[in-house]
Amino acid sequence: MRRIDRGVYRNAAIILALLAIALLTRAGRVGDPAIQMDEQFYLLVADQIWHGALPYVDVWDRKPILLFLIYAALRPLSPDGIVAYQIGAMLFATMTAFVIVLIAQRFTNLRGAWFAGAAYLVYLPVLGGGGGQSPVFYNLFMAIGALEVFRADESPDSAGVWRHGLRALLWAGLAMQMKYTAAIEGVAYGLWLTILLLRRNGSSPSRLVAQVGLWMAAALAPTLLAAGFYVLIGHGQAFVEANFLSIFRVHEPDDFSTLGFLHSSALRLAPLLLFAVFSSSWFLRREAKEAPVAFLLLWTTFAIAGFFAIGNYYEHYALPLIVPMMIVCAPLLGTLIGGMVGMTAFGSFAALVIGFPPGAARLLDESHIAAMVDAARPYAAHGCIYLNDGPTIVYLLTHSCLPTRYVFPEHLNNAAEARATNATRSMADLLATRPSAIFVADKLLHHPRNSVTAAMLDAALARDYQRVGTLPDIFPTRQQILYARKDLLPQQATRR
Repeated sequence: MRRIDRGVYRNAAIILALLAIALLTRAGRVGDPAIQMDEQFYLLVADQIWHGALPYVDVWDRKPILLFLIYAALRPLSPDGIVAYQIGAMLFATMTAFVIVLIAQRFTNLRGAWFAGAAYLVYLPVLGGGGGQSPVFYNLFMAIGALEVFRADESPDSAGVWRHGLRALLWAGLAMQMKYTAAIEGVAYGLWLTILLLRRNGSSPSRLVAQVGLWMAAALAPTLLAAGFYVLIGHGQAFVEANFLSIFRVHEPDDFSTLGFLHSSALRLAPLLLFAVFSSSWFLRREAKEAPVAFLLLWTTFAIAGFFAIGNYYEHYALPLIVPMMIVCAPLLGTLIGGMVGMTAFGSFAALVIGFPPGAARLLDESHIAAMVDAARPYAAHGCIYLNDGPTIVYLLTHSCLPTRYVFPEHLNNAAEARATNATRSMADLLATRPSAIFVADKLLHHPRNSVTAAMLDAALARDYQRVGTLPDIFPTRQQILYARKDLLPQQATRR
């Protein structure tokens, strides 16, 4: 009993220490309405769910439903949901770091394991994970799943392997309902678990097939449950189209390359990759036979494959990598010199990339978003506003209705999405609703503009709208231009 108590107290102390690191690295951005474009949209969808909207039908995206449901659960916990989802993300990140500590102790001492968990928290903001990007949440599920795989490896019989394997793949299945690329890491789990069953020699071929089949069913169960719900309410086609088919109609123009994103991501990953290479070579030479090094390296390899799977190479797509890679780094972090060098390098690099103090970015975002909200709010009272390429949090903070179900800007302004969202027809439908005001950025960042929808928007602006203001954007290199519908302006302003 005393041993159990000591273990509980030690784990509580580790969690509190990790929470302190999470607060140090993330508290400066709590309340920031515009950390990343994606999470603004997730919060908007969550808010719309509370107002009766149905994802994929009333508001469209191709992210799985569990991500939106987690945001929806957090939405009521603060007045506008911003602080709530960010604290929720902080707690998820802290618990992910704790699971990293539990796994890493199989490869190193407690100091190295704790450093690996702390380094995970330090590195999250480097790759855009300082807020609520989807991997900040589902990394916890994948880490727990990996922990179950390690426990399966430690089980003396096939029954224990099957039991822990079932849990591992169920956790992977839940992660898939936050982003489908988690399935790639799930395949690594399934492969290793199948190898374990074969090594235990406790199952006949037919029983082995049945056990693996049940694992696959567990991994697919959350997705099948979500799909079944949409089928029952008569929107199965909308679910399948958004979740599985639309991605195959996304095509970048021939003259556009995503390698620029890869270059940026590689630069931000460089210190971690370098340290992981040194650490892996160090503990492989030590022949750590008691821990399943092969599975750790297999998991890491499949996580890297997940980063390359979609092809855009955004920095936040690399967030799942840092869970297994920090465990790979743990043995070297467990040494006196390695721990000092590693934590100093990770901390210094994080401060260099995200700036210090991090609260400065929050203050700038707050002022710019407040200016946009103040300018748009009078028009939101007379109809839906539309942000062609701007922060979607403005919809939520102005309490505007949505002029289209394709409110994530890239769905209508990005040339690659033209076929996926039937952008020409969707833009025509949007403009037919005659938005009360329209925000247009003076330049489109990252991707080529959809020239057809841009021309349609320009024609509508010239015909029915008047420029009423220029406002700062959350990206410092551009501005937002606000147009108001002419019939909502005083006559003398319209004549000018």
